[in-house]
Amino acid sequence: MKFLVLLLLVVSQCAKAHNPLIVDIISSENFSERYQAFLQGRSVLDVTDFRPTTQGSHIEIIEMVLLQQALFLGGETREVVFNPKPSVNILEFTDMIAGESLILARTVWHEDVINYRGSVYVSDPVVKFGEYEAGIYVAKRNQALHQTTQDGLEQLTLVANPRWRVDWHALTNSKMNLVSFIGPWESMLNMVETDIVDGMLVNFSVSESLQLVFEGRDYVPIEGVKMVLPDSRHFIVSKRHPEGAQIFAALNRGLKELRRRGVIRKALTESGFINSKVRDWTVINRAMLPQGPTP
Repeated sequence: MKFLVLLLLVVSQCAKAHNPLIVDIISSENFSERYQAFLQGRSVLDVTDFRPTTQGSHIEIIEMVLLQQALFLGGETREVVFNPKPSVNILEFTDMIAGESLILARTVWHEDVINYRGSVYVSDPVVKFGEYEAGIYVAKRNQALHQTTQDGLEQLTLVANPRWRVDWHALTNSKMNLVSFIGPWESMLNMVETDIVDGMLVNFSVSESLQLVFEGRDYVPIEGVKMVLPDSRHFIVSKRHPEGAQIFAALNRGLKELRRRGVIRKALTESGFINSKVRDWTVINRAMLPQGPTP
């Protein structure tokens, strides 16, 4: 009988070891294609160079890499398989709260999950408070706005989604005029392109010129000014999923080790997320930041 129990235990462990770890991503984005282009055939565990190989925002790809490296360092060695899901299910945490999703490949704002701590585990920060910077992007063809002075900013009208609470809080602490719009990011860019508004808040592009190219249209940040989004970003794991506690423990152990080794800071810097090109630009909403250095 003891032998049978032991055999069943071994079989169970072997079966589990061969089952992949399912991680959700947003199906409406091309993160999977860009992720493969970034890897260029490398194992994700061998990535030590986080410089971008594609245009546009790179932070989504870096988070997919850091997540897997953290899980592995924390003792979770199964293959990760990314599972595309509709953005509404992911961004509103519907499946996570129900226990139908285990973990997301993207970090989320702490403010967005603070009321869901009964349903999700919240990891150590990947992006610390004060590290997330964004520019005021305007249409490149709109030359008159490129060199807008700090005093001239209060004449601008920006589109913003009030459901993106951290962005909204940052912008409402400025003197710029806001147009509330609840809808896709792409539609907001189109409002900039068609002069319905002057600009919008976008995290800085990784291109050499900081230029953002989307569907053949070019956007550039107003030079010399930036905003800090006043919150930290974290991975979350479902408490109601059968593997939630185990995966969260492995993830947090791994994140602590990546932080200790300097990998997280290196990844954010090399990827252009912490962008050296705007290091000396003026922070418009500096009053929202804590006094002294970020811990």
